[in-house]
Amino acid sequence: TTTVPTAPTADAIIASEQARVGALRVLHARGVAELRWTDEQGTHFEQGDADIRWCAGRGVAASISKFGDRHAWLGSDGTRWWRFELKTAPSRLVWGMIAASAPTQAAREAQVANPRFLGIAPLIPRTGAVVEVRDGLAWVELEQAGGEAVAGVRVEAGFAIGTLEPRSVRAQWNAGDSSRVDFGELMLVETPGVAQGAWPRIPRRLVAVREGGVTALSIALDSARADAEAADRPT
Repeated sequence: TTTVPTAPTADAIIASEQARVGALRVLHARGVAELRWTDEQGTHFEQGDADIRWCAGRGVAASISKFGDRHAWLGSDGTRWWRFELKTAPSRLVWGMIAASAPTQAAREAQVANPRFLGIAPLIPRTGAVVEVRDGLAWVELEQAGGEAVAGVRVEAGFAIGTLEPRSVRAQWNAGDSSRVDFGELMLVETPGVAQGAWPRIPRRLVAVREGGVTALSIALDSARADAEAADRPT
């Protein structure tokens, strides 16, 4: 017979998430990114430097550049998403509300620039949500934020059963569209004035997957620091 692992409680997940990033309020992280997208000219692939800046309560911005040439710049303030399409002619700004019932491709791709989908904000289960073990992870629906209740967006997170480290966050819209971000191992966020044992921990690697299993963006971080001055500067 196969033994099914016991699901952790929602309270245990909350405590683990608050200990992991509950004290994190600002972040500047850098790494390497791979970006894939499709337009009228076909399918494209670019690799470049990733720069992520976040201030809690204000928003997050992520950019990807290659040899100083910015290829992607997207972000969210928790209610709205935005993306500069710098490679179109002419370049343009596309934006919308997270509370959209039928998201565009741009909206789904910009979803990665969301603190929860980056693993830098606590992944808190919805009150009364039941934790379920599926595919080796403990999955639970998260509390709604940023207009998700209006749009009927359901967000859930999957956690490693033994360590309760987050491994994936998935969003599903009423229209049937879905997107997810998978997390790799955790890394420490250098935090001045705080003992290293209490430093926040965020995913070192993130892979954003569009509906159909197509990888849209992957980021491998090599540095992360709770730097208020850097986080508040434009990318």
